[in-house]
Amino acid sequence: MTKIKTLIGTCVATGALVALGAPTAAAAPPEPFTITETIDFNNPDEAPTFEAKGALCPSGSFEDQIAAGGGHPDTTGKFNLLIRTVYTCDDGSGSFFAQKHVFVTLNEDGSSTNTGPITLHGGTGDYATLSGHGVDSGTATADGLGIGTISGVLKLR
Repeated sequence: MTKIKTLIGTCVATGALVALGAPTAAAAPPEPFTITETIDFNNPDEAPTFEAKGALCPSGSFEDQIAAGGGHPDTTGKFNLLIRTVYTCDDGSGSFFAQKHVFVTLNEDGSSTNTGPITLHGGTGDYATLSGHGVDSGTATADGLGIGTISGVLKLR
């Protein structure tokens, strides 16, 4: 019986400390962001560029690395890609890392569209603790000019 009373007393005391103790830290709410990518598929020596709004640097370049792909573009006109991207900021604030899973549709006129989820996960400099997610939607003309728009939310801490 003494053990039960001690256990109950400990639980009551712990509950009182939690209720009356220091206030819990509120996590910062996620911040919205937008990235607009521009890529010239006909000029692979020219680095693709981006412009950003929100808590990210305003502009820079990026490099995509295709990690995996699948689908039957020859028969269905559709395929998907898993892309790892490094964005490097022009202002020297750092770089940040993303993973994109895009679903591509090839059109009869030679253009294409894509959409899919993106996750942001870490980086260097100001973006070492970055995390976030969003949606990547893009188009590419038959002439090889690609424009992608990514929107979502992120946290820097």
